[in-house]
Amino acid sequence: MIGDIGKRLRDAFRSFVSKTAISEKEIDLLIKELQRVLISSDVDVRTVADMSRTIRNRVLHGGKPLPGMTLKEHVLRVVYDELVEVLGKGTEASNISLEKPVKVVLAGVFGSGKTTTAAKLGNWFKRKGVAMDMVCLDRDRPAAFDQLKQAVAPLGLSVTRELTEGSMIVDTAGRDVLDETMMNTLRRVIEKVRPSEVLLVVPAEMGHVAGSQAEAMKELLTGVIITRMDGSAKGGGALSACAKAGVPVKFVGSGERLQDLEVFEPKSFVSRLLGWGDLKGLMEQVQDAELQLSMDDLSDLNMLTFYKQLEGLSKLGPVEKVLQMMGLTDLDPKTVGDLKTKLKKYKVIIDSMTARERQHPDILSQSRIERIARGSGCEAREVKALIKEFMTMKQMMGKLKKGKLPKGMRGMDMKKLKAMNMSGMMGGRR
Repeated sequence: MIGDIGKRLRDAFRSFVSKTAISEKEIDLLIKELQRVLISSDVDVRTVADMSRTIRNRVLHGGKPLPGMTLKEHVLRVVYDELVEVLGKGTEASNISLEKPVKVVLAGVFGSGKTTTAAKLGNWFKRKGVAMDMVCLDRDRPAAFDQLKQAVAPLGLSVTRELTEGSMIVDTAGRDVLDETMMNTLRRVIEKVRPSEVLLVVPAEMGHVAGSQAEAMKELLTGVIITRMDGSAKGGGALSACAKAGVPVKFVGSGERLQDLEVFEPKSFVSRLLGWGDLKGLMEQVQDAELQLSMDDLSDLNMLTFYKQLEGLSKLGPVEKVLQMMGLTDLDPKTVGDLKTKLKKYKVIIDSMTARERQHPDILSQSRIERIARGSGCEAREVKALIKEFMTMKQMMGKLKKGKLPKGMRGMDMKKLKAMNMSGMMGGRR
């Protein structure tokens, strides 16, 4: 979901942090790189210019950094705040009500991914304890009903062509373009259903045009769902345009799986963009996947809890996404592929350990390592590699829990960045 924009932002931050001394020149260079990254992501030029002025004014003329905060940390915090403002203004409180009956109406033009999103949304509500009736009101596409029925088949949800009395997701008919006919049809559906949410589905590749659609339908909408965030460089433009239009983005979708839909939280999203991880989001996914892990498990790991994580990893989504939430970014595809292979092998190795060895991996002597290697069909060096990487992960998760930045941001103290009215991984503007 984060793609090239995240890598380029992280590169800009690393370059800035590596400077021995920070002057107005270094700050301007950072701002210029931010401008290039955001404009290439289809963020409106005027929005980028306004953000740049705000960053410059806050850093150079907005007063000294707070006590204990270095100038570098102050600059990064200001940039973080402004990215959250640009990509998610007005979205902070856009919670989805679970009070039954929940009624959601989806609208969108052809090709926006509306029907697939309806199925993903049905899955999201089911995981929250609300079984939704799936209502297909798309009479224009003969295959629309069958497509929706096939998409939600794994969920066991009912699919109908008629409105129901209970909780439901209504998939309305699309159009080639957003026109008055589509608006009038949507008004009639809203009048009959009286929904708690009316969501416009737009693909990320629309970029800033998504904001134009949202603004044109603003009177009817409660929010937007942006789809295909994993396959477009214009996702930032779509997010910022909707924020500028004053229509909150409620969900973002990526991937083809039913679980590839998440509530959009600007602070968590920007935190992942910058490689700072999103443990809050990770723990929410863990809870949704019904894995018995607590926040303490992430910093007080032993092989037992590590094994539980390996078993549940497939439920949390693609390995790449989980790594981003843990603050592990910029891994090349080969490394990620190797990691997937390693994880399978590591499960076999841990299976070959005794209960005491899993609980206390520090007792793993050379003789124990050789025995485990024979039992798992692996080499001793692979067992040692598991132990080494396990210890590294344990240390890293402990640091993340305490609020320290990952390796590319060494020298920065994240506790200081979190100090002022911050929630999640980082906080908002002041």
